[in-house]
Amino acid sequence: MTRSGLTLHEPNAFLLSWAESELRGALARSPLPGAFEIFAQGSRANNTYLATGSDIDLVLMRRAPFEGGWTDFRDDVLAALGEIWPVRMGRRCLNVDDPGSLFGEMVDVLVATEYLSSSGEQGVYFLDREGRPIVNFPKQHRRNGDEKDLRTGGRFKQVVRTAKRHRPPGTPSYLLECLLHNVPDHIYRAPSAYRDALAWLRRCHREDPAAFAALPCQNGINRLFGPGPDQWEPAEAARIIDVLHQI
Repeated sequence: MTRSGLTLHEPNAFLLSWAESELRGALARSPLPGAFEIFAQGSRANNTYLATGSDIDLVLMRRAPFEGGWTDFRDDVLAALGEIWPVRMGRRCLNVDDPGSLFGEMVDVLVATEYLSSSGEQGVYFLDREGRPIVNFPKQHRRNGDEKDLRTGGRFKQVVRTAKRHRPPGTPSYLLECLLHNVPDHIYRAPSAYRDALAWLRRCHREDPAAFAALPCQNGINRLFGPGPDQWEPAEAARIIDVLHQI
C-alpha cells in the first residue's frame, strides 16, 4: 500500500503523523461541528507493536464544550468519512472497509468525546457496541509507559513485546501492558527481566491477592480489574501470567 511514495516500511513516527494528517484532511472536506483533536494511541504509538503490518490506532476526540453527545458526534463522523470511503463501526472503533482506499483495513479510529476527571485529567468517553460507557486516558497511558521505559533503559517495552508475542489467543494486549507496568522498575534492570517480571506478578497474586486486585492501569487513574467492559478478572490475569512464565 503506497501513497505519495510512502510505504509501510517508513519509520513508525512518520507513519503515525501521516495517518493523522490524512484523517484530518479527509474530515476537512465535510467539516464537523465544534473543535476536535486527533492523536495516536495503541501499540504503534506506544512502540510495543510486533510487526510493520500492525494496525494504526487513532483517536478522534471532540473537545468540550459541545452540544449533543457521543452518539451525535459518532454519526457526524460516519457521515463525513462515508462520503469518501465505505466505513462501519466495529466493536469500539470506526473501520474503513475499502481495501483499495488510503487506509485499507489497517487504521482503526476511536470516535470519542472529551472527558475531564474530578482532578482535571483529560480522558476520552465513548460507548462500545453494546452501548456500555467507557472512560479511558490514552495520553496518560502513553506518557507513563514512555517514562517507565526510560527509567528501565528500554527493558519495560522489550518485555511487553515479548509477552505479547507469546500471549495466549484472546489476551488483550492493552491489559497485558498495564499489568506489566505495575512491576517495579528495578526488576526490569535485571538480566532476566522477562522471567523476573512475571515471577513478581505471580508472587503478588499468591501472597497478597487484595493488592493484586487493586492494581491500577498504566494510565494511573483507572483500575485494572473490575466489572467494566475494559477491565480484567484477577483470576484470568493470573492464569495468563502462569502460561507466560512457563515459556
